[in-house]
Amino acid sequence: MRQYFDELDLKLDPGELDKDLASFKDAYKEGGFILIKSKTAAVGCVGVRAMGRGKAELKRMYLKPGYRNLGLGRVLLSEGIALAREKGFASLLLDTRLDLKAANKLYEKFGFRDIEDYNQNPRAERFMMLGL
Repeated sequence: MRQYFDELDLKLDPGELDKDLASFKDAYKEGGFILIKSKTAAVGCVGVRAMGRGKAELKRMYLKPGYRNLGLGRVLLSEGIALAREKGFASLLLDTRLDLKAANKLYEKFGFRDIEDYNQNPRAERFMMLGL
């Protein structure tokens, strides 16, 4: 996660915006967190966090730069969606930035559609949802 924050030039805010990282087990216990590993280290991740009322949020989707454009983003997103379905959620929401062009294209290819701001995240510029 440290590399994720550094690359996106974000400051960690465990008290508010990044509460899920401060209480990781609690945040993802009803959903889950997936890692993609190389032989020696984690190279990518995605989380599914329960939001209540049948909704979950896709969080922390990230691949280290050397592992991009290999199809692993599709794998991560597919696994995150499958996990949300397996857990019985009816919809999967996410927020993202517009400068993350490859991620935005991937979300669109998987059927995510634009929605209104659902979480007032000042870091996000786009809000999307996928019906499960």
